[in-house]
Amino acid sequence: MDGLLIVDKPKGITSQSVCLKLKRILGAKKCGHNGTLDPNATGVMVVAVDSATKLLKLIHEHDKEYIATIVFGLDSNTLDMDSDITKDISMNPSIKNIQLALEELKSRKTQIPPLTSAVKIDGMKLYEYQRKGIDVKVPSRNVELKEYEILSDLRFINNHYEIDIKISVSKGYFVRSLARDLGELLGGCAILKDLRRTKSGEYKIEDAIPLDNITKDNIIPIFSFFDLPKVYVKDYMIPLVKNGITMDERQTSIHGTFYVDSSMGILAIYEEVDNLKYKPILIFKEGK
Repeated sequence: MDGLLIVDKPKGITSQSVCLKLKRILGAKKCGHNGTLDPNATGVMVVAVDSATKLLKLIHEHDKEYIATIVFGLDSNTLDMDSDITKDISMNPSIKNIQLALEELKSRKTQIPPLTSAVKIDGMKLYEYQRKGIDVKVPSRNVELKEYEILSDLRFINNHYEIDIKISVSKGYFVRSLARDLGELLGGCAILKDLRRTKSGEYKIEDAIPLDNITKDNIIPIFSFFDLPKVYVKDYMIPLVKNGITMDERQTSIHGTFYVDSSMGILAIYEEVDNLKYKPILIFKEGK
């Protein structure tokens, strides 16, 4: 059953709950995902099943694309609609000024994460500091808003303007922080109303299957999911690879991750841990 799924996460459920539900549906021992979506966010989640969970590190680095609905003139502790509103002011932004503010955010190469996030400082998650009432200085992180597109006109709903924006961002980028920063640049505040992840790496929302519709038939085999180069080893290396031997320049000069192939089929997936030094991420019980 080892493999991966492209899931369309529904609203109102945590990413961890998605994995727990899939374990029950599939009868799997393990499930893991490639990046947390907040409970009220929807869209693309890449979920690994059983031994494929060891390979999630190979897709964590991918850029992501979102469609965000941002409301101007509101603020909350979580920077979205999931907690009590702490500030309510009148704002009348223009499309032109929103675009100028987005250009400013696009030029920045760092961002301060929300306090209600799982980013760790000194071994403790930021939301744990907030829950305990401990002040903490949140350092900025190297992330990037790569592209944006304003998808709608401004709408006036419940005495506040809101807008839909599509963004393409690097790993670790917080859309809630973008809403906060956009509001501040426009002289007020703003929070996230809705969020849909439409792309994670090369996987698009069109590839995703609604959580309730998933079956074992939807699992993508590891070899179909990861297009990696192959390094062929001689027969004497087969038991050594199965025991997790460290490989070096005598076997390959590839920089990166690769399949180890043999007369018995694919034995393992190895990664470069130092210059021309390689260790296994996953060893297959039988040649594939």
